[in-house]
Amino acid sequence: MNSTPEANINSISRPKPSAPRSLQNLTIVSFNVRKSWETTSIVLDKCAGYVDIIMFQEPGWKGVRRQPSTKNKEGDVACGPPLHNSWRPFTEAFDNRDEDRAARRVLTYINRRLDIFKPQLRSDIIKHRDASLVTLHFPQPRRGIPHEFNILNVYNDGETHAVVHELRRISETLPRISLCAGDFNIQDRTWDEGAVNQIRPSSPFMRLQELFTDLEIQYVHPVNRGTPTRIPDDANSRASVIDLVVASAALINQEGFHYKIKVDDRERWGSDHRPLQIEVPISGSEPEMRCKRKIEAWSEEEDDYVAQICGDLGRMTDNVSNSAEELETTMGRVSTAFERAWEAYSEERKPSRHGKKWWNEDCKKAYQEMGENGGPRNREMRNKMRKTLRAARRQYFDKQIHNMASDRKRPWDLMPWTRERKMPAVEAILDSEGNSCNTEDKLFETLHNTYNAADNREVDVSSMYKEIEEFEEREWVKFSVQEFHDALKNCAKNTAPGPDHVSWRLWKRVP
Repeated sequence: MNSTPEANINSISRPKPSAPRSLQNLTIVSFNVRKSWETTSIVLDKCAGYVDIIMFQEPGWKGVRRQPSTKNKEGDVACGPPLHNSWRPFTEAFDNRDEDRAARRVLTYINRRLDIFKPQLRSDIIKHRDASLVTLHFPQPRRGIPHEFNILNVYNDGETHAVVHELRRISETLPRISLCAGDFNIQDRTWDEGAVNQIRPSSPFMRLQELFTDLEIQYVHPVNRGTPTRIPDDANSRASVIDLVVASAALINQEGFHYKIKVDDRERWGSDHRPLQIEVPISGSEPEMRCKRKIEAWSEEEDDYVAQICGDLGRMTDNVSNSAEELETTMGRVSTAFERAWEAYSEERKPSRHGKKWWNEDCKKAYQEMGENGGPRNREMRNKMRKTLRAARRQYFDKQIHNMASDRKRPWDLMPWTRERKMPAVEAILDSEGNSCNTEDKLFETLHNTYNAADNREVDVSSMYKEIEEFEEREWVKFSVQEFHDALKNCAKNTAPGPDHVSWRLWKRVP
């Protein structure tokens, strides 16, 4: 294990600077927050800029909304974890009224910048309130970093040790664990010099060691060895080490892999535990970022895009289709028209987590002008930049407010507490053989085989036609352009564009 200078052991961890797209290390924090919603929320906010994964033990839960109930007129209280724009909570649905599905005592958050690794909650393998398994998929694995990087978050009840028994029971079905961390509530001199050894074969320590052996992982000493991880509220009680990090031998031997116990009491945020900060080197494991083609909304390029499509479609209306073959040919020409217009006016854009929807060409020009004239140190250029940003934000949000209040006629959408509080879909989708679908091809094949299972079966079409009642063929009923526009206005307000990149917002601009 790689060591770090002693001077950095007790220093407060600072946020990383705005890193490039290439990820060199995974920064993981393991922290028991003592069932505090406030502490959980604060840690999420403070760590959003420089931490990639947070493994909470005893996280804070509370009622987030009321849901319809057959017994309670006011509805049942639905509990949930704190949500943050930068984080995805990886947890199963639970019900506090059911002991078997009570609130989880572990909760793993994955930063959204790790979406490129397709993280999945493996609830198909572990269904226990005190353990959580999350898998990251590295498309370019390196030595010591496997293709599937499995992270196990554990809270071990100090009285029942239920999670140790459960993990030992299913150890043969568990995948290879790369990293495990959490609150184990077991004291021993292996990691705590002041503890009393328990040498009985049935002792919790011996069972934990047997679990580590079964999972082929081993305990890792922190950089600041001997530092307590739990500080009791009672000053007369002894501080102890019960929060541990265990890892596979391949990961331990990786240069740059280490972790430390953060000793600054300000970073405990009221908890009686100290957070553990783990560094996992993954340089070279990240996939290549693909550029996406895009046309900015309400831009001149979008106007030209719509104008070209309208012109091409207008020239096609002269040719009336009288047969199925002619109609199919016409639809092929329509598809080609959309494709040509998209290729002509769309540009390649690299996705960035720093992008703002209100950023426009004026902001870009002001930023370039400020850079050419001394940067932010030039007060005149800095003030001009701020003025431009303020005007761009005002213009963007005025347009959004007008859209919601006038066009959609749903002004309450402006209030965040009226929106749906949807939990992200993080659980793994499995194929027929029980393997997780972590690529688009696997996912398509699984869904296709599930919902179109009868595609390859032989069907006697002729007999089906005989059973269908025949009707007289009738002519196509003509309709006006105004009727077409009225029908579009009654369609869904929001929809994802298909392969032709055309949403309802653009269709409604077609004259």
